[in-house]
Amino acid sequence: MTDLYGAVFQNVLYPGWESGLRQRPTLAHLEQLERSQWCSFDELRAIQLTALRKLLDHAYQHSPHYRRGFKARELRPADIRTIDDICKLPLLTREEATDSFEDRMSSAEPLPRIRKMTSGTTGRPLAFAYDAGSEYWRQATKLRGYGWAGYRPGDRSLHFWGSIAAVQSPPLNKKVKAALDHLVRREHYIDCSDHSEEALSNVVRRLRDLRPKVMVCYARAGAALARHIVETKSRHWEDTVVISAAERLFPADRDVMTEAFGPGIFDTYGSREVMLIAAECEAHQGLHVSMENLAVEIIVREGDTERPAVPGELGEVVVTDLHNYGAPFIRYVNGDLAVAMPVARCACGRALSRLQRVEGREMDTLRDGEGRPIGGMFFSVLFSVLADRVRGFQIVQRKDRSIDLKLVPGRMFDDSLLEMVKRNCEKAIPGVDLRTHVVSDIPIEPSGKSRVVVVEN
Repeated sequence: MTDLYGAVFQNVLYPGWESGLRQRPTLAHLEQLERSQWCSFDELRAIQLTALRKLLDHAYQHSPHYRRGFKARELRPADIRTIDDICKLPLLTREEATDSFEDRMSSAEPLPRIRKMTSGTTGRPLAFAYDAGSEYWRQATKLRGYGWAGYRPGDRSLHFWGSIAAVQSPPLNKKVKAALDHLVRREHYIDCSDHSEEALSNVVRRLRDLRPKVMVCYARAGAALARHIVETKSRHWEDTVVISAAERLFPADRDVMTEAFGPGIFDTYGSREVMLIAAECEAHQGLHVSMENLAVEIIVREGDTERPAVPGELGEVVVTDLHNYGAPFIRYVNGDLAVAMPVARCACGRALSRLQRVEGREMDTLRDGEGRPIGGMFFSVLFSVLADRVRGFQIVQRKDRSIDLKLVPGRMFDDSLLEMVKRNCEKAIPGVDLRTHVVSDIPIEPSGKSRVVVVEN
């Protein structure tokens, strides 16, 4: 139940700021999404097609990369008559997305106002951008997806999340702005990279003192915390909703989270490039795809051909961001693997397409000196902010649990970086010997992919 402050924030403060003072359409988009989620599947596909046609018209006229792609296949935007016709367009691999970054940018409004970078699961940094309009859709989509778990803006929340502060300290004005924003929203952040008994006990104390309505966490970090709570019998609070993100949520991890926090465990799937791709609803029967903001395909590539994966079949995730006009992602192969469910209304009543599971976020599991599992997402956070200094990386854990960290230097690399990286890694994976190696390149697997984390068995 929302308390008095939460009700005031949600009904007065947040709308007054977002829609009134800032004149942003985020909440208008949210109202639209909350209506459209109850549409039929055919109606949702019609919404997608309308958005896709607008995007393709813009990309054809204002993005050199996509204009060449259309011409190479002797296509024009008008040739995409149904949402299924999207398969006529070429795929955009991660490597192509990296190499074509500037070429994909729009030459006309809306221009890419927001630029970010991610290391993802391949170890090679990817720069990407999007316009302000896309940001509003992303935030509205997140509000709806998190809302299925019962989380509303202004609810007291604990975010057991990755921190980049130890790696890249933001300017003072940004620190103050972020701190005030978190204070008003009642968002409390704790760095999840340290899984020591002392660190986890400190998180438990914060949970007891704060008593949040919701905890948002990395899947592996949330599972480590849950196991600590169960093993130490330290739960002394009412049920807490848990929103799991950033990594695959395994059944065993869900079970221990349920034991520690209660039955309200909600899985989500997203990526830094497009934000929330899919989220679990209250029925817990798969993850609903954010169809109004993204066109998500699950495909199987066989040689030079591709086909849609049948429901229940593992395939590659291909994403089209329907509202990013600034630097479009059209048929972007994000490197993840997933399984789609048959088209049918969920028990919750929504007809949004669903994913049965997502497997592509799973990295090999590292172990600290005491054998505790450590999620590889820590390294993605660490190196995403060092992209100008580290061009690629790979972590190899040997049979004796020692670690060899290979770094491909970037243009701003210097030797002082090695000590900083080692210090942060030793904090995240205590009790193991860590060796750093500067290398010219990371070998590619026979499959054509590079592995970020390799664990010797």
